[in-house]
Amino acid sequence: MSCARPIPKVAVESLTGCAGELLIILENLEKLLPFIRLSRFTFAQSTNEVGPVDITFVEGSVSQPHDLEKLKKIRANSRWLVAVGNCAVWGCVQKGGCSACSPENMLKSVYGEQSNIEVMRAAPPREYVKVDVELSGCPINATQFLSVTASLLKDHLPYITHKPVCLECKLRENPCVLIEQNLPCLGPVTAAGCGALCPSLGAACYGCWGPCESPQMDAMATILAEKGFSIADILVRLKSFGAPDKLFERIESLLPRDPSKEGNLYV
Repeated sequence: MSCARPIPKVAVESLTGCAGELLIILENLEKLLPFIRLSRFTFAQSTNEVGPVDITFVEGSVSQPHDLEKLKKIRANSRWLVAVGNCAVWGCVQKGGCSACSPENMLKSVYGEQSNIEVMRAAPPREYVKVDVELSGCPINATQFLSVTASLLKDHLPYITHKPVCLECKLRENPCVLIEQNLPCLGPVTAAGCGALCPSLGAACYGCWGPCESPQMDAMATILAEKGFSIADILVRLKSFGAPDKLFERIESLLPRDPSKEGNLYV
């Protein structure tokens, strides 16, 4: 006589983020409930269990010491840990857009010298713990989220494409806003998954899904420079959503340096 397989336990946790991913998950939760037991989701329910779960979806970056403490507990109690959203995959705006100043200086500017809030330089969870699956987006795509969950419920790691947004533009037969309208579109270096939402509306992609596979940042910077954008402005745009610094080493070498402060850039 075979024993029935226990219903998989799922948790949804949040670090420092905007909760956009939590809303996407909440909106699609009804499709999953016949197949899972929702152990923890403090954003959506008042009664939450403690203890091990099969899958934990975590959104947000590690930006404060209590984020890191919470993340380590999450990892210790999760069979599969899934980072959802740009904040959890790349660090998003709190990493890239705020990289020009230190967290301490920003804290003092906003809350004053006497603030006792503890901060860290924002980073994605994978810099501290093992992450099994990373699903980027700002916010995530609901279909991708459901597909990833279905794969994990079958004990399979999902395949997630990292092709550029340009591919989705071509499939939708969009005119190229970079070439035809001279807009600073980052579609050639940004991961697809959004359905080329911004270019489909005649706007430039600004990279909110993070970099695609093997992004050609140098070539992207060259094209934008040819269209009249300064290297400093190009870097701000490319780095806003937390793409790794190593992708910009050659571009940053083109910026003039402050001779009085070694290592600092004019930006």
